[in-house]
Amino acid sequence: MSRASRRPKNVKVVYFKMAGRAGAVRAALKLARIKYENDFVDRDSMQELKPRLPFGQVPVFEVNGEIVAQSNAFLRYVGKFSGLYPDDPFDALKVDEIVDGVSDSMLLLRPSLLEKNPDKKLRMRKELISSDGSLRVFLQNMERLVQRNQDKSGTIGRGHACGKELTIADISLFTILKMIHDEFFEGIPRTLLTNFPLLKNIHDNLNGLDVWGL
Repeated sequence: MSRASRRPKNVKVVYFKMAGRAGAVRAALKLARIKYENDFVDRDSMQELKPRLPFGQVPVFEVNGEIVAQSNAFLRYVGKFSGLYPDDPFDALKVDEIVDGVSDSMLLLRPSLLEKNPDKKLRMRKELISSDGSLRVFLQNMERLVQRNQDKSGTIGRGHACGKELTIADISLFTILKMIHDEFFEGIPRTLLTNFPLLKNIHDNLNGLDVWGL
């Protein structure tokens, strides 16, 4: 059976009415020209839905009537139908390296996202982007990784996160870069990205794609 004949149908994205951890998947679905339906949840409906979810959290994705969890796993799945995920095992490994790295960066931000005291939240964000703050260090490491990848592919300063073509690595990386650029995290200014020209270039190149809506 060909890959084209196994393209997912009747896809449903179950998540809050925001980009968040479903943003990259929605973008990949659009790039793959796979139609999908949003099933938005809120705090009340989430409590009712939670016992039926594989890991008790969203996003989850319904494919042909079957519920599957883990946004990165589903992102890779969609990428295989759109040329956004390499067939070569090592090239796929390099894509995974960035996708999973982005997931790690969101864990760094999670404590400040959960903090309810506004003054403490801002102090936590200030620490994240200090000279040795964990978010700044993550961006420094990602900038170096992208530089090595672009050096190897001969696309320094004008290329993608890894390889010569758009992949889910770019899409996943864009989600965190966009949140920083749009100042989604109060206390973390968009000017932070000016310190990381290769990452900013990826953001600026992908920002024009008409795939980032819900």
